Amino acid sequence: LYRQSLRCLLSWCIDRNIFNEEAEKIRARFDSVKSLDAGRGAVKSGEAELFKMMHPDPYALNYMPGGTKFMRNPVPPIEVQYPNGDAPESASTGTNTPVWPDMVPITWRPHMKGGLIDFGKKNME
Repeated sequence: LYRQSLRCLLSWCIDRNIFNEEAEKIRARFDSVKSLDAGRGAVKSGEAELFKMMHPDPYALNYMPGGTKFMRNPVPPIEVQYPNGDAPESASTGTNTPVWPDMVPITWRPHMKGGLIDFGKKNME
């Protein structure tokens, strides 16, 4: 909830000094409810307040969905480069390596499956 609050704040505050001041206020609010009994009720009210304060167009990193550099100059898929299906094995190496939407080569994240993008939330799932 704390990280989500800071991300929400980042969407509203452009100036870093203002962001830091407001982040300190948020941290103080979280520190004030450290006890377990006070924390249970605070989580529900905090989630409701976070939902109320959500920005209609949240900030997105420039290389992620919704960012200014999202999929800038992506590598064309192998199927487009070789429409007859006769792609050599060396075709998916070097600069022709398929990439994730944030332009990271697929080989760097072998544990991830698919590249589904939720453009409404501006994230990959």
